[in-house]
Amino acid sequence: MDHSVGIPPKRGFPMLQLMTFPPGLDEPSHSPFCAKAMILLQLAGVDWEPDWHPDPRKAPLGKLPALRTPDGIVPDSTLILRWLTGQGADLFPGLGLEERARAHVLMRMVEDTLRQGLVHDRWARDDCWAVMGPVFFATVPAPLRGIVSGIMRGRVVKGLKSHGIARFSEGDRLTQMGADLDSLTVQLGEKDWLFGDQPTAADASTLPVLSMIDHLPVQTPLRANLRGRDNLMGYVARGRERLYAGLPLTL
Repeated sequence: MDHSVGIPPKRGFPMLQLMTFPPGLDEPSHSPFCAKAMILLQLAGVDWEPDWHPDPRKAPLGKLPALRTPDGIVPDSTLILRWLTGQGADLFPGLGLEERARAHVLMRMVEDTLRQGLVHDRWARDDCWAVMGPVFFATVPAPLRGIVSGIMRGRVVKGLKSHGIARFSEGDRLTQMGADLDSLTVQLGEKDWLFGDQPTAADASTLPVLSMIDHLPVQTPLRANLRGRDNLMGYVARGRERLYAGLPLTL
């Protein structure tokens, strides 16, 4: 790893601990936000270890990831990015103000719209849920697993309908997600990474979402759309090799 973009060495800088959902289905976490936080920590060049939490209810803000630091617990991957930046890590290496602005907008698109397509296919499609549900709730005792997973699935699907993404037809939903993939296809072009020859925080946000779409257990229209884009699939393969290097993919 090139530590030139990481946090400048500090005497006695402590081991950080990331509270995160566990890995599964060849991903370092069930959550793209947790995977994003892991990649940011790797890019920052800090020592850290995972603290697996299948149940986020006792975490700050009631969600994961959260990072234990000398300054206290930092919740949310965006706040973790800000904290690492405050420690001296340059997680947008080589980017000027205009490119950083584009990176910010791209990250919001991936995390706030394209990710919803991933969540929809995982939770709302019966064929996907038949595989994803047992993985997500593997730590729940067997007698309660079906009840708990059913309750949580209902809440997530209700949230997807409130958001609006679950109200669209499959075709209209794919049109929206396809526009996001179009933007990523153009931004990446023939580059190795979204903004040049080295990864940035934008890649930490984007790779997990694309990789998890590719790892959907059935061929959904969204997965097929992604897999039809050679440059994005090359990016996913490159990202798994480089950005997932050293991250646990199974417990």
